[in-house]
Amino acid sequence: MALRKIRIKSRSVVVNWLVSYLSVLLVPIMISGIIYTATWHVVESEVNRANESLLQQMEQAIDSNLSGIERLSVEMALSKRLAGFIPTTKPLTDNDYYEVVSIAADLRLYKMANDYIEQVYVYYKNSDTVISTRDHIDSRALYNTIRERDDMSYEEWKSFFDRRYIQEYAPITLRDDGQAIKAVMYAKSVLLDNPEQPGAVILFIIKDSKLLENSSPANRSSVAVLDKQDRLIASGGLEHKPGFLANDRLPGNNGLIYGESEGQEVAVSYTTSENTGWKYVSMMPAELFDEKMQYVKKLIYLSLGLSLLIGGVVTVWFMKRNYNPISSLIRNLSSRSGISFEEGSNEYGYLQTALNDTFAEKEKIGQRLEQHRDAIRSHFLQGLLKGRPDTDVPVHESLAAHNIRLSTPHFAVLLFHVEHYGKFEVNGFVDPQKVKLVQFILMNVAEEIAGSRYQALTTELDDMQVCIIHFLDDKPEEEALGRIAEQVKAFVLDHFHVHLTVAVSSIHQEVEGISRAYQESLAALEYRLVMGSGEVIRYRELPSAGSGRASTGYYYPLHIEQQLINFVKTGDYEKSKALVDEIIEINVSGASPSVPLAKCLMFDLISTMLKTMDEIGAAGKREFMDHVNPVERLTACETIKEMRTQIGEVLNEACQSIEEDRKQDQNQLSQQVIAYVQDNYSSENLNITMIGEVFKLTPSYLSKQFKAQTGEALLEFINKTRLEEAKRLLSESSYAIGEIARKVGYTDINTFNRIFKKYEGITPGKYKGLM
Repeated sequence: MALRKIRIKSRSVVVNWLVSYLSVLLVPIMISGIIYTATWHVVESEVNRANESLLQQMEQAIDSNLSGIERLSVEMALSKRLAGFIPTTKPLTDNDYYEVVSIAADLRLYKMANDYIEQVYVYYKNSDTVISTRDHIDSRALYNTIRERDDMSYEEWKSFFDRRYIQEYAPITLRDDGQAIKAVMYAKSVLLDNPEQPGAVILFIIKDSKLLENSSPANRSSVAVLDKQDRLIASGGLEHKPGFLANDRLPGNNGLIYGESEGQEVAVSYTTSENTGWKYVSMMPAELFDEKMQYVKKLIYLSLGLSLLIGGVVTVWFMKRNYNPISSLIRNLSSRSGISFEEGSNEYGYLQTALNDTFAEKEKIGQRLEQHRDAIRSHFLQGLLKGRPDTDVPVHESLAAHNIRLSTPHFAVLLFHVEHYGKFEVNGFVDPQKVKLVQFILMNVAEEIAGSRYQALTTELDDMQVCIIHFLDDKPEEEALGRIAEQVKAFVLDHFHVHLTVAVSSIHQEVEGISRAYQESLAALEYRLVMGSGEVIRYRELPSAGSGRASTGYYYPLHIEQQLINFVKTGDYEKSKALVDEIIEINVSGASPSVPLAKCLMFDLISTMLKTMDEIGAAGKREFMDHVNPVERLTACETIKEMRTQIGEVLNEACQSIEEDRKQDQNQLSQQVIAYVQDNYSSENLNITMIGEVFKLTPSYLSKQFKAQTGEALLEFINKTRLEEAKRLLSESSYAIGEIARKVGYTDINTFNRIFKKYEGITPGKYKGLM
């Protein structure tokens, strides 16, 4: 009875039945797959073992013949007749031609000794002579006869033989009687004791078919031989080398892999020669395995029959249980939706009523969402700008949901930064509602100016207005972005006195390029540090955009900084201001610095001002710093132009302060220095440096100030003070001249004599005699 009700009233449970049937059918499929896989591995192992045995036989036969050729090459290299022709040069003499005939006869004997060899050549580099069993030619003719590839140039071919020592195999194409034949070449160098003498190269040519004559591949199978450089040495049944035949795809000394050759899947068995390192490969179509698997299919059919029989019983059991999910669903809906289910009524009718109620609730939610559509759309645009769109919903679906239709893949971004709110700003304060009004005006003005040729998508991000420009024309012009920016800037300035800085990105492709365009506009806006506020800044014109005008540093050397400090310390405002203007002008004009370098320049100028304030040493320095407050004034600057203005004002006040201090203390420093010299003239350590350390001044600054205040050099004043005391001692005492010199601060009597004579015109001894 329950089954009948399920079939009539709840047809949707057929889906659950289908899942049940599939689950039951998986049982025989899994059993059959396991049996088939196990059998396949058994057959695969047996086929691979047979192929490896065949390859090992082929390897032994080929290695044996190659060993014979290598022994023959050693014997030929020791031949005096072959080695004796190496020093021969062009042109060949009659005696040389006789030697050529003799060598050719020897080569015929060597060729007859091993029927594995198709042809033997000896290439003498010194005379550019190639001798074979039949005739002699030059290297150009040998190049036309044998080379590895048809597209190999003569220079590339000859570079192989120009090496000092050669002993290797290489696949070649032999052109004999107008036919191109695949072959293998073994090359071995013959060297003389003289390393400067070009040697000779013995070449053994072995036909591809001769190399594989002892191999007998199975039906529809192919064999191939690869060297260590992945070159196809020889092959049987292959027109071209498959792409998977490479040493890195054939790991180990032997094994079995699968590949594709000429659109057909093949099983590849391989083994590696210990003598040559060649890989011997056997390829068999994978479908041949199926021929060996026929008996397995009978077992599989049997297992399927048993599985279906068992599965039928299981299916009936599942059908009885399939009604339980519907019953559970109805109970859950009844408890959560508040709609009761009457026993005996139609389940589908109940489900329809519950679904209608759900759809009605969904419609109400949709209406609420419509009220917030602008905010959701803005959030979506912000995700595009930041490169983080909603990953759960495809971008094209989100665009359609927000009624955004893209006709071309071209995008750019305009970034608006309000510098001054004009009419909306009162006493430096802007009401938040006025800010929102300005943002609304900017959005509408940008969309209106974009017009019909461009689609403007505006949003707010990080307290700035962002406008995504979508070009409706397949041939976008970057100049149009500048025109839109200038028109928006001019409109809000004329009508509302609002000052804007507009950053313009370059044009990017596809929706993914919007985030890159936004990053470019941010970089352009940051560059207002250099260009100043109230400008239209294009990213493509920035030094960092690769315009070729970017500088790798800025101009502010140490001697210029010291010169600025000295100008300020002396109170010379005109020179200080001129030097600051020159520094900024040099850095801003020409190769403009990047934003990080411009910030470094600003910090350097601030640092210079702080060091200058610290080195002034004026008594009222703290009062001056508190009054002028240069740190906050300079660090608050957002552009280099603002910094130039503020530095000029700070310089003016600093120089005025220094000038006033100088007038008040015009003679104080010189009087203190004079008193110190008069008290310490007898010290042998008295000098300008020592006095500067006492007064915490540099020697040069101390000397300059002393002379400016007294008109006399400080060193001359020290010497004169000492000499006045020395003259008094010479005239009033009986001290020796050396002792008098030490009493007035001179440790060296010769220095004392020299300075005394310089200022008095006579030596100390004569001066004492006159007294």
